[in-house]
Amino acid sequence: MYEQSTRKYFYIALFAIGSVLTVLILWPFARVIILGLAVTAVFFPVYRFFHRKIKVSWVSALITVVIFVLVLCVPLFAVGTIVFKQSQNLYAWVNANGGFDNITTLFNRSISDLFPAGAINLQHSISAFTENFSSKIGAAFTATLSTLFSFILVILSMFYFLKDGVNWKETLLKFSPLSDKSGHLIIERMNSAVNGIVKGYLLIALIQGVLLGFGLYVFGVPHPALWGVVAGIASLVPTIGTAFVSVPAVLFLFITGHNGAAIGLILWAALLVGTIDNFLNPLLVGRTIEIHPLLVLFSVLGGVAFMGPIGILIGPLVISFMYALVSVYKLETS
Repeated sequence: MYEQSTRKYFYIALFAIGSVLTVLILWPFARVIILGLAVTAVFFPVYRFFHRKIKVSWVSALITVVIFVLVLCVPLFAVGTIVFKQSQNLYAWVNANGGFDNITTLFNRSISDLFPAGAINLQHSISAFTENFSSKIGAAFTATLSTLFSFILVILSMFYFLKDGVNWKETLLKFSPLSDKSGHLIIERMNSAVNGIVKGYLLIALIQGVLLGFGLYVFGVPHPALWGVVAGIASLVPTIGTAFVSVPAVLFLFITGHNGAAIGLILWAALLVGTIDNFLNPLLVGRTIEIHPLLVLFSVLGGVAFMGPIGILIGPLVISFMYALVSVYKLETS
């Protein structure tokens, strides 16, 4: 009995050491693994479609990866190139006009007739924001090589997750101390959360950013691709959304004397960009996320503060995981 107990504790100690070392080794690639899993969950229906036709898992996975690259990655790369060039042009234009301080001073003077004195003062807030934002841009583009390497790892992860993911899932459920029903429930909830976040938040944000960027281009606002990206990011914030970009753009058009274009942009932003999520969200997502929108907002902000841009995805996933655990706890103890 003593010998059996010794073996048990020795195995537990070895398992704990191995688990800690495994986490330490894989932790630098946690963002890549999570992003690969998220993309796999979204594109798994595509893989399943081809797998039914071809019956060869690696061929179906390869076709799905190629579709992902062509449909999503190549357009994003093209847009990123345009945004980078427009950000350079904007930076050069700002420097040629005396920097952000002079521009915000002129803007404050221009809108002083529209609002009460002192109601809007952009001098301090915008200067601090733009200086911090411009320094972040420089740091971001110096990490191009690292980003490319991470992208290749995401592609490889996606391929193997598609090819072997079902077998890995069954193996994980086999060794899990939870019942098969509880294990499947957790995986189902996490899969729904990933699809809800990517389709219900990120994809709709991308669509709104593209639409507003196109509207800015049509109505003559400078650097429309750059501001379209900013609008897409801002659309993740409830209540404010794309108005973070559209309202200043409309004021810019009014101030520069383009009243017709300003009215056109108001209609475009209000009737199409601002309402399209009401139509797309039920169509793309349905009721896959059962978390309150306020909690989703805090989880997104907390995830970004903790892990950077990838936290937009990781934050809500952690909350969804805890929600799934609570559901499983009720199931296991009932």
